[in-house]
Amino acid sequence: MPLLRKSFEYFSSIYPYNAGGARGGCCAAVPLRLTVRVLKIGLTGGIGAGKSAVAARLAAHGAVVVDADRLAREVVAPGTDGLREIEAAFGPDVLDAQGALDRPALGARVFGDDAARRRLEGIIHPRVRARTAELVAAAPPDAIVVNDVPLLVETGLAPTYHLVIVVDAPEPTRVDRLARTRGMAAPEALARIRAQATDAQRRAAADVLLPNAGSIADLDARVDALWERLRRYDDNLRAGRPAGPPFVGVPADASGRFARLAARLRHVAGDPAAQVNRVGPAGAGAVLDVELTVARQPDAERLGPLLAAAGFPPEAGDSYASADPGEPVRVRVRVAA
Repeated sequence: MPLLRKSFEYFSSIYPYNAGGARGGCCAAVPLRLTVRVLKIGLTGGIGAGKSAVAARLAAHGAVVVDADRLAREVVAPGTDGLREIEAAFGPDVLDAQGALDRPALGARVFGDDAARRRLEGIIHPRVRARTAELVAAAPPDAIVVNDVPLLVETGLAPTYHLVIVVDAPEPTRVDRLARTRGMAAPEALARIRAQATDAQRRAAADVLLPNAGSIADLDARVDALWERLRRYDDNLRAGRPAGPPFVGVPADASGRFARLAARLRHVAGDPAAQVNRVGPAGAGAVLDVELTVARQPDAERLGPLLAAAGFPPEAGDSYASADPGEPVRVRVRVAA
């Protein structure tokens, strides 16, 4: 496959360059502000890992799955305003003979051209945001929303979700799957795999790591067990109560617990530099105690409802605790002296 086409297929997944410059594509996944009590799950995994199978199993349990890639294609399908606006901005050469979007041709126009990329993002981002909001609004009142986001890690979106699921499989297994299911030669499959985040980067972002080197039956069993955790988390979130024992499961990467929690709390606070400190050690399964420092008392009061919506309902006084039965956490909000 030509380099430009490979680059564009990576580029044309639906995630933008974020504020920190992480690479993404032509259309934005919606960075969800955790301000309403609907459990929002981020689902990701490298190409060939089996993310789609997990999404399907979660949907069978009743989750509302928002497929970011599908939405990116839907909003520029033939006959849409999105496609008409792209044609007006970039010319008829970005359409194929049938009048559909010619993605490699569009890639050739925007690759390496920041102004063209921003113009394209300005066309597609608002439409994906609107369509995502429509799907979430149309979900049943008790739905758990799963955002299927291929480049979730690459775009730094992990802290915007209540919980991130990463589907993981060894590289040789993924290469074999891509050969069997998509007809890819091994070099092409490896190039696709290595254009994405590394396994270590995805694992560091994982609140839940789902190994998928075996059969579909094995994977389904893991998802079924996870669903019980998600169901309890959702119940606690809506009721505004901390999770209590029995706790289920353990964090995917105990060494990364604090980093994931701190990033989530900074997102809730709306301050990427907010001071978050660990209070005492915490291994896998133990309560992770942290302290979030704010400048003024009004800031602490403002954070209360935001923390509750983000999965940390009030416990007592200035203390909040996780509603997730798989991740026992206590957060104390402190006003700087």
